[in-house]
Order: sequence, then structure tokens, then C-alpha cells
Amino acid sequence: MEDLNHTAKREGKKFWSEFYNHRYSRNEYQLNEPELRTFLQDEGFRIFKNNVIRLAGNISEKISPEDIFLHCLKFIESFGDPELEAIFLKRGETLLLKSRAIILGLSQCEIPPLRDSENLSYKCYKNGIVVVEKDQDFKIIPYEDAPGFVWENLIIKRDFKLVSEEQLGKGDFSNFVENVTNNEEHFDSVCSALGYLLHGHKDQRKPIAILINDENIIDEGKPEGGSGKGLLVKGLSKIVEKASYNGKNADFTKDKFAYQNVRDTTQILFIDDVPRNFNFEALFSALTDDLPVEKKHQQTIVLPFEESPKFVITTNYTINGNSSSYKRRRFDIFLNNFYNAEHTPTDDFGKEFFHGWSENEWQLFDYFMMTCLRLYLALGLRRYDDRTWALKMLKNETSADFVELMDEQFSEKMIQYDYASVRQNLIMRYGEKYYFLNKDYKTIVDWVSRYASFNGLIFKKGRKTKGISFTFKL
Repeated sequence: MEDLNHTAKREGKKFWSEFYNHRYSRNEYQLNEPELRTFLQDEGFRIFKNNVIRLAGNISEKISPEDIFLHCLKFIESFGDPELEAIFLKRGETLLLKSRAIILGLSQCEIPPLRDSENLSYKCYKNGIVVVEKDQDFKIIPYEDAPGFVWENLIIKRDFKLVSEEQLGKGDFSNFVENVTNNEEHFDSVCSALGYLLHGHKDQRKPIAILINDENIIDEGKPEGGSGKGLLVKGLSKIVEKASYNGKNADFTKDKFAYQNVRDTTQILFIDDVPRNFNFEALFSALTDDLPVEKKHQQTIVLPFEESPKFVITTNYTINGNSSSYKRRRFDIFLNNFYNAEHTPTDDFGKEFFHGWSENEWQLFDYFMMTCLRLYLALGLRRYDDRTWALKMLKNETSADFVELMDEQFSEKMIQYDYASVRQNLIMRYGEKYYFLNKDYKTIVDWVSRYASFNGLIFKKGRKTKGISFTFKL
């Protein structure tokens, strides 16, 4: 027997009127448009930023007119009346699919989406929302208690469980991060970068892209790779939504559809394996301003800065750029080459990451990632200064020959040197591979600037009989 309360509740939702046709001796129905609109609103349908959504228990998803039509049809089918179903199939198609007046007339969503703040982050799991704050234990709150609605597609399809510090050190992913870092300071630097990318809040004063590189950059430009850079980003994608790009093919300079993979719920934009000559400056506008997302045959959508994704870039080369504009828009982390083409994480852990993991392994992974997020909230991005790696970067951005020459002949303080002598000595000592400098004077000036920056020197430009000169000062 049908529950009477359920029946009464269902009857109260009717959006049609019923009357008896004496001529044909049958019941007939007529859809009521205002009541249909009321029914849809009672069912949680709303307008949010020109999209139709359905909100239930603080969880929201985007809805199409076809979804609304099918929702209403399912409700009507629960009455078991073929005549009513026939009327709706005919009239409902006009009201909901052909004419969108009822849908467009829905109320605007009165609840804002849940967003991270400067000192607080939310991560949504099946069993609730994890609240992450600096120096605080993790809390799990029910969705109904959140100060905003959550997009259904952003809910991680796992339960979050609290684990002990002793257990945390046994997780495969945390052990992997330990393996690819040199010491505790290096470990914290990588973890803070992971936390930054997990944090949904963006600060316009710090429009930073994370650059992930190998420690063993080869001076001649022959990359090693296989150090685990992609695995770090894959780990992030198990927590937040990622849009991926092939760094060798993507054109962020001229392609107006370059950002078409980005959605309004995308949190990180991943550019994988960019080449030596990657134009990082082409990202400056996207890093600092609103992000126009133009998709083929669709209207351009402009994501406000605070809602646009953060950038993470992997490369086997150093990315050129030594000016203050470059420096304030990038944060470099590097992985040691504990892993490479001959020695992979699978060799150590006996299984491919994220495939075939036990429930406990996922819990250890999730907890570790939340500790990275908490570390970032407490301490910000933690820079790891390793002079050996910085020297390799300098040699890669200039040349090993140039650095050797500068150390031997042009590094004394308070002595006036001229750029022409540096250029000529490079060509005389190392040969034709530096002939290009005879037509490219600016390169030597840039290289000297980088050399000075690496050695903590101030250099002053001047003039000699041979041309423009420089003098190093402490």
C-alpha cells in the first residue's frame, strides 16, 4: 500500500489541472505553466550565471532542458495515467524544449558556490567536506552545513579518513615525494608547491605558475626526464579538476582557442613537457588577469581571475627569463633523478600508482595531500635554494663554456671589462658554435646579467674604447 504522506506530498506538486469531458466520457488534463515553474523551483532548479542548475542538499549540477523534461516526465509516470503522460509528451515538449520561457524564468540561485579563502580550504569527499586550516586539525562537516553549494562533479568519489602520523609515513605517494627530494627542506618545498596548487584561492599580488624540472639538467641541452614530474601532477588531478595541454604542440601566443579545455570548475591548467624555447611570457596575461575561454562555435566565456585555474608546467629544460616580471610569476621546484628511464616508481613500489591501490592506500594519499595543503596555508611557498642546481640552470640558460670563461677571466670585482672581449674570447676558445654572437650582441649582455645574479654581484654598465663595458661589485 502506498504511503499516504508520500501520496499527499506528490499530489501537492501537480502542475496540471484535471477535468471530466462529458462529451467523450473521459478525464482530460491541461498543463498549468505558472505551476510548472513553481514545481521546478520546488525541485531545486535554479539559474546560476546563465546556466540551469539543480540544487539538492547544497550539492549542485548543471542541467540541460532535456534533463528537466525527463525529470518532469518521470514524475508524471509515477501517477500511472497514460492520458496524462500523452498530454505531457505533447505539451511539455513545447513548454520546456521549444520555448524556454519557463526555464529562463526560474529564480536566480540564492546560494553562492563554496570557495576557498586566503586561510581556509575545502575539499569535498563522499562522506563530507574536509576543512583545512593552518595549524588546525582537519574537520569533516556535512554538506548541509557548508557556507555555499558544491558542484557535484568536484566531489571526490572516496571517503576521507583521519590517519596517524605514524601511518602517514607508510603511504606510497609520500614515500615517492621523499625519494625525489634531497632532504627535509627540499621535501617541504615540493609539498608547499603541491599545497599551493590544491588551494583554490588566488592572490592577485602573487600570480604564480609552478615550474617542475629535473635536478640533473644536462648543460648541452640533452634532457634526462622520467624523474616523476608527471606523477606529481597526476596526484593533484586525483583531488582537483585539471585541464591538460601538450607543451610541444600548444600555442598560447596566437591560438585563440588555446584555453578551450578549461571549464569554470577547472582548478589547475597543466602544460606538460614544454620545449627549451617555450614562450613563458605568452602566459603573463593569463596568469595575472581574467581568462577568456573561447571554444569553437561557442560564445566566449571570461573567467574572473579569482575563478581561473592555476598553472603548473613540467619541462626537461630551464625556461628562460631573468627579469623581475619573470621571477614574480614563477616558482621553480625540481626533482632529483632518483627515478629515471631505467629506474621507475613501479620498480620500488611494485605497482602502478593510482591503479589497484587499496582503500587504505587511497586514505594515506588523501591525508598526505591535505597535509601539503595545510603546510602551504601555514608557511606559503617554501623555496629550496640549492647552489649546485642553480649553477646547472645558469649553464643551461647561457652555456657551460661561458660560465667557465667568466670564472677564469672576467669575474674580478671592481675591474672594468667590455662585452666585446667576452664575445671574442668565447669564439676564439670554443669555436664556430658561438659565431652567432657576432650578430647577436644582446645575448652576451643577458648572459653577463645572469652570471652576476647567480653570484650575488651587482654589475654596472659603462663605456671603454672597445665599446660597452661592465664592472662587478659586491
